[in-house]
Amino acid sequence: MTKTVENAKAIGYADLLEKIKAAGLMEYGLQREALADRIYAACAKEGDVYVHAGLNNADVDRALLALLRDDPDAVLSGIAIAGFLTGAAAKFLYLPEDEEELTAQVKPKAEEYKVVVVNDIINVRESEGDLLLHLATAKDLADLADGKYEAGHYVVLPGEAPKKVAPDTKVTDLLPAEGVKAYYLGYQYYTPEEAASLTAADAVTGVICTLSEKDCIVDHTAKILLKDRKASCGRCVFCREGLIQLEYMQKEITLARGKTGYYDLTEEIGDAMGYNTLCSVGQVSANIALSAIRKFGDEYDAHVKKNKCPAGVCASFVHIYIDPLACTGCGECIDVCPADCIEGKAKFIHMIDEFECTKCGKCIEACDDDAIQMTSGKLPKLPSRLTKVGKFKKH
Repeated sequence: MTKTVENAKAIGYADLLEKIKAAGLMEYGLQREALADRIYAACAKEGDVYVHAGLNNADVDRALLALLRDDPDAVLSGIAIAGFLTGAAAKFLYLPEDEEELTAQVKPKAEEYKVVVVNDIINVRESEGDLLLHLATAKDLADLADGKYEAGHYVVLPGEAPKKVAPDTKVTDLLPAEGVKAYYLGYQYYTPEEAASLTAADAVTGVICTLSEKDCIVDHTAKILLKDRKASCGRCVFCREGLIQLEYMQKEITLARGKTGYYDLTEEIGDAMGYNTLCSVGQVSANIALSAIRKFGDEYDAHVKKNKCPAGVCASFVHIYIDPLACTGCGECIDVCPADCIEGKAKFIHMIDEFECTKCGKCIEACDDDAIQMTSGKLPKLPSRLTKVGKFKKH
């Protein structure tokens, strides 16, 4: 047992709870409530009490796992202290299934703290009445016992490690709105105007990021929903089936197969998931699709009605072609094309087979003559057969 846990026990149950109250220590994430109240509630449970520590089930960003990687003793000490305060029969640490390296790093230390490591999400149904503890809360609890707790809320900005800021820090002070199309935090999108009233405490996973005009809302949403599908345990029908449908519709829209009927269906499924699922995977993951359609409907209409991706991200709406007036027939693009979809020979204007092209863009990078172009608009007139350089006429 570490000195941190010994310090907590030396302080004593009643005095430690008073310190938690005085510090205003809050449970992190979706269950943002006073930690002391949550401990009292767990102690009131009939029968054995357990501590279940981990990220929010719906946290597919996993940015705050960095707290565990960087200081496993502090997080494990916090879990052990929570066990002491609740008189827990057992303590569990939940890590994502694919975090093999982190699991191997933490398991030996966890055994010292009598904490069982589980590679899964927390089963909220079976854990009813127990203490659910976020990893960030566990670290705060350990810091409090050591006398080094600093009030604040963990945030993770693009390319940065987790850091604490005052909970009432404006999101727009952390990431200014210039050039921003949307903010993404707390499992949903916000417009720059809405973000002006958001604070760091609204970032329930810690992550705050922005999307610019070069980012596609539909594509971003589809990718996050795919991660949510992988995180779902599948026990709740509305979560399992709802995420399949939501991700499918977003993907279809990015592939130029979207339908306006998807809008109402997304609303219907998303709203139902919030009321008919047990944990955060189902309860909040639909919010990203709902907020995307409700706040950025013009971008969806561009994909579905105008057959265009405004950001130029969705490959199905993008065309890559070789400008017949700029091509010198050098063959550099042919050499780098992984799909072998460029036809041509020396001193002849090269041609791209659009049906085989994967839109990877490697040919664009290889062309020193800037003859290969990408557009989301209408293609210009192009040769229908191999033509000698300088012999093609547009009209």
